[in-house]
Amino acid sequence: MRNRPSAIAACCLATMLSLTSAAQAQFGHRKPPPPSSAQRIDCQAIAANPMAGMDLATCEKMKEAADAYNSGRNDPSGARPGDEAMTCDDIKAEFMRQPIARPDRRHVAEAQAAASDFQGKMAVEQAKVAAATVELSAETTAASAAGMANPVAGRAADQAVEAHRRATEAALNADAKVNVLPAARRMNSGAGELIGDMSAQLQNNPRLAHLVSMIQEKRCR
Repeated sequence: MRNRPSAIAACCLATMLSLTSAAQAQFGHRKPPPPSSAQRIDCQAIAANPMAGMDLATCEKMKEAADAYNSGRNDPSGARPGDEAMTCDDIKAEFMRQPIARPDRRHVAEAQAAASDFQGKMAVEQAKVAAATVELSAETTAASAAGMANPVAGRAADQAVEAHRRATEAALNADAKVNVLPAARRMNSGAGELIGDMSAQLQNNPRLAHLVSMIQEKRCR
């Protein structure tokens, strides 16, 4: 059974919003830069950062998506008289009528799985941080009480708490690097694949890019 165009559009709307948001988060929601500043985003430097969570290919796809989206949304041919008065329902209805190609199902499935995996690992790390914060807060309170009773003992207690804080922070960072960073790279890579599927449509159809922009600006749900 063939998918109706409206069903494909509904499927792709969330994908497009997700990929444009991901690109904007990395490179900003702005007008396309002039040719002289096209290399302002240094993907080599981003990929070389061990904590960036993004490889070179993904960074370049994000950059291309940001440029494609900004080019499309700022193309005057994408605007129509009366756009300012359009409601969210009006915008979405027109979006559904756009000629949109469905993103690769394998890429969608991988992006969803990667995002879920990242969120799960982040939740675990956040719980560890919360528990460590409670523990260190209790130690700080105890050290303050010790200082009131005996200044010498209080200073020693403060030093012990600070040493524990540094050790805890280092352990949490190391743990996140092992568990969360690979998940972040996988999630960004999945987003990059979707961007490769969809960004050309935003560039080749300025009206589509403009509609996505209006959905974001009006905070349509």
